[in-house]
Amino acid sequence: MTDYLKYWLSPVLIGINMWGFRQGGIYVGLGLAILLGILFFDMLLPRNFKLSDQRFPWIYDLTLLVTVLFAFAELFFYCYLVGINHFATTAEAVTAFIAMMFFGFVVGAPPAHELLHRNTPVMGFIGDVGMCLVFDPWRKITHVVTHHLKVATDDDPDTARRGENLYVYLVRNLSEQVKEASILEREMWTKRGRSWWDPRNHWVISFLTLVAFSAVLYLIGGLYGMLASIATLLIGPRVLLEAFNYVNHYGLVTECPGIFQNRHTWNHLTPFVRILALEITNHAGHHQDAYKPFYALVPDEHGPLQPQFLLCVILAFFPPAWFATIKPLLRDWDNRFATPKERILARAANKKAGWEDWFADDGSSQGNLKVKMA
Repeated sequence: MTDYLKYWLSPVLIGINMWGFRQGGIYVGLGLAILLGILFFDMLLPRNFKLSDQRFPWIYDLTLLVTVLFAFAELFFYCYLVGINHFATTAEAVTAFIAMMFFGFVVGAPPAHELLHRNTPVMGFIGDVGMCLVFDPWRKITHVVTHHLKVATDDDPDTARRGENLYVYLVRNLSEQVKEASILEREMWTKRGRSWWDPRNHWVISFLTLVAFSAVLYLIGGLYGMLASIATLLIGPRVLLEAFNYVNHYGLVTECPGIFQNRHTWNHLTPFVRILALEITNHAGHHQDAYKPFYALVPDEHGPLQPQFLLCVILAFFPPAWFATIKPLLRDWDNRFATPKERILARAANKKAGWEDWFADDGSSQGNLKVKMA
């Protein structure tokens, strides 16, 4: 029964955060303190490779829907409180803003992402609306069509190149996503013989969804409430999700574009991260079958692993610290996981990045490393 109860941690945390907002004063930061406390405690825990009980999948789906509803309720409540000037001091207002950023990223975005990959009409519709929680209803196009097909290649905006720091990546990633989405949209409406403004086109529906969502925020919290709420989404889940993509696919290459193998992504498998992220950090399983529900993903015990999720995201904002962390991991990946052809690609990527040639240090020839078992 623990397997079914553990995912209710997310709505419980949202409830605590909302209660703290309502109380005001020192309680404004209660939810944030508990959330960060759990994540930092999670850094001390061993990795968890347990598979969830799958006898009653409807319980997981109920939890998923409740979490999404709670995430929307939390955002609307925050918007309302900002609109009535509930946060009496600057410290309270800043704390509440930061809390919404982290809750949007850690707790709100995972169920929205999960629903994005559900292929039933009801779940798919909720997933489309749920992308308002990252203020990017267009994300589905590039994520499902481009990222899942082109991961670990230079054609995937979400795959960070070796030597690329987070800030360069964010500029490139966000601009390429817009470009890729526009190309895919144009291909779809052209193929169907539609005008660009046809209301059946996905981008039109997405735009209207975002307008309606913003209007609801305005009605709840006025101009300041709406702007503050949107800002938490853009600075929080929207940008931090890209930071997650940055670390989760950093520097990996593939000899078989379009054919995913477990070695083509990093995983973060500490217990509380798996729970709060609804298993999205069990990333190899997700890429093996994007439509497999989160509770059915099988953790990859022998695949590439990174340190704890939050630690990696924090380090990414400090490029020297990130490079010091990721280079040994990539060297190990090149040595243990990469195929001979992928080692050649990796060696070329290292050279392009201006990194040292650790292939030569390991006595390799033409990028063919001797595989060492660890």
